[in-house]
Parts: sequence; C-alpha cells; structure tokens
Amino acid sequence: MENARVLEERLRKIIGEISGRTGNEIKKHLLDDFGACLRTTIETHTRRETEKFLSILKKTIDTL
Repeated sequence: MENARVLEERLRKIIGEISGRTGNEIKKHLLDDFGACLRTTIETHTRRETEKFLSILKKTIDTL
C-alpha cells in the first residue's frame, strides 16, 4: 500500500512537470505566431502609409 502511494506521488510529479513544459511550449509558439502576425501587420500598414505620403508629395510637387 505504501508503495502505491509513493508511486502515485511520483507519477503526479512527472505529469505536473510534463504539463508545465507543454504549457510553456504552447505559450512560446503562440507568442512567436503573434509576433509574426504583428510584424506582418505593421509592415503592411507602414507600406500603405508610405505610399500615401509619396503620392501626396508627388501631387504637391506637380502642383508647384
């Protein structure tokens, strides 16, 4: 009976450690994915704003 309790405690510790590692890996992957999406969004927005600025600048120069 004592051996069963010791074995159960060891199994709980092992399962807890594996769950913690898996959770951290999932969080890391989610953060990596979020960072990549954020980078893409910022690059797209920056490109559009640059195009708008250059278009306005060209119109202004043409007007002068």
